[in-house]
Amino acid sequence: MGSRNPAAHRRRLGHAFNRLWVGFACASSGDGLAAGAVPLLAITVNPHPLAVSAVVAADSVPWLLMALPAGAFADRFQRGPVAVISNGLRAFIILLSALLILSDKMTLTLLILIVLVNASARAFFYSSYQALFPEIIDSRDLEHANGVLTGTEAATEHLAGPVAGTSLFAVARSLPFFADAIVLVVSCFPFLGFRSRATHAGPSTSIWDGARFLFADRRLRVLIAMVGSLSLLQGMEFGILVLLATTEWGVREGAYGFFLAAGATGNLVGSVLADGRVRRFGSARTLLGAAVVSGLGYLVMASATSWVLAGPAFVVVGIAVGVGAVVANSVRQRLTPPDMMGRVGSASRGIVWGAAPIGALAAGGLATLSGLRTPLIVAGVLQCVVALLLARPLLRNIQHDSRRGAANGRRRRVPGTQGTPAQATSSGNVDHV
Repeated sequence: MGSRNPAAHRRRLGHAFNRLWVGFACASSGDGLAAGAVPLLAITVNPHPLAVSAVVAADSVPWLLMALPAGAFADRFQRGPVAVISNGLRAFIILLSALLILSDKMTLTLLILIVLVNASARAFFYSSYQALFPEIIDSRDLEHANGVLTGTEAATEHLAGPVAGTSLFAVARSLPFFADAIVLVVSCFPFLGFRSRATHAGPSTSIWDGARFLFADRRLRVLIAMVGSLSLLQGMEFGILVLLATTEWGVREGAYGFFLAAGATGNLVGSVLADGRVRRFGSARTLLGAAVVSGLGYLVMASATSWVLAGPAFVVVGIAVGVGAVVANSVRQRLTPPDMMGRVGSASRGIVWGAAPIGALAAGGLATLSGLRTPLIVAGVLQCVVALLLARPLLRNIQHDSRRGAANGRRRRVPGTQGTPAQATSSGNVDHV
């Protein structure tokens, strides 16, 4: 199975991946600072559940609108410069928010607009970097590389970043936003040297090609149905999490980042475990197991009256989410032609990440009508139901068919496009997809 040391993993994946990792780690650290500080700022500006859930939703809504254009940019233009421009814009808008807070001029409307703009630029950054890294990684190492990136994201965006963000927020509300702007600027430098992008196999560069390919392949359809449903239900959890933690579970505002860090620890563990689980059980069974475990975790959190029970349950949910993220990304990448990696990846994220704000807004409405615990109960029950309904399609379409997916899927012509199919194929071992 090899070493589980992250540094050893990165060395084995090569110098180009290491450079990409540095830029991603810096950007993810900035996102972590915001993840801890923005919910607390939202409570300060307007503590109503609908207002807080609207701010949370604003962080995901742009994926509904920007996913397809972002993917087209990643496939048409140099992916490194696109990542640099995107994070440069994000640094500017975050700096603006820090100045507004410092001058006591931040309002709920301004906060939502700032979150929307930052998330829109983030969509372009993510599309570019995620389309770039499969070019420099052998197919056999996709779970390995995705595990490193997912673990890094867990450690920075969901663990250390929120802790630092909430701690800085307790000192001065503007501090985490100034720090976020600085690390976003630093994140631009590693991407300056990247000029690699896939070569188009044909003249079609339509932003709709990724969505057509995604829905033309039955394996990807089933995968997106599962992951999109889980994202919507996870959005219900995060839509009211800060309120549950601070009012029902006894988590002080200054310690909210540490509570988020508990879930991030689970993400980190899950990202390390994912490769081994896929090799032992296969992708479909691993994904189904992650869905059931996280659904049960939501129900335990809903029943908790203290962070003593809610915290460990949140860790278990984090492990399941970390495993599921690695599995889903790896399956999608193996089944996607290199010249369409940006568009297919963005179409997928547009659905998956775009489902989260719907869940967050639903959580705000449910919490207003019947209490803060209701969204978690609904999410837990529905997640187990979704896993049960999609178990057979997943096992039939992914567990057995994807052995030939990396070869056949990467040659498939996208319905409605011109040109020849992509010629690049996977040379890796796809037995466990």
